[in-house]
Amino acid sequence: MNYLALTLPGGKTINPPTELPSGGFGTVQKVLSNAITLFLIFGVIVTLIFLIWGGFQWSSSGGDKAKISAARAKITWAIIGLIVVFLSFFIINIVGYFFKVDLLKMGA
Repeated sequence: MNYLALTLPGGKTINPPTELPSGGFGTVQKVLSNAITLFLIFGVIVTLIFLIWGGFQWSSSGGDKAKISAARAKITWAIIGLIVVFLSFFIINIVGYFFKVDLLKMGA
């Protein structure tokens, strides 16, 4: 069935590309899977950047209590963020297990 076929004067047609997405649950699952995976990767990368930044601030603080406190807070919040990212990964897997949907399956 040609969804996007056009009829031109003279009976000629323009056919669409052969591999158009057809939609449905499989497409939604792919989009959600890719989005969740990208958000998880982004979360881990941002957390690691903040960990490195906090470690650099701590090492360059020169013994200043305020700078050490700020660096410690940055590292603490980065670790909390990393825990939240990993917990969200496990929660997504648990919910997917109960609903029999694998949302983190890439390339399906």
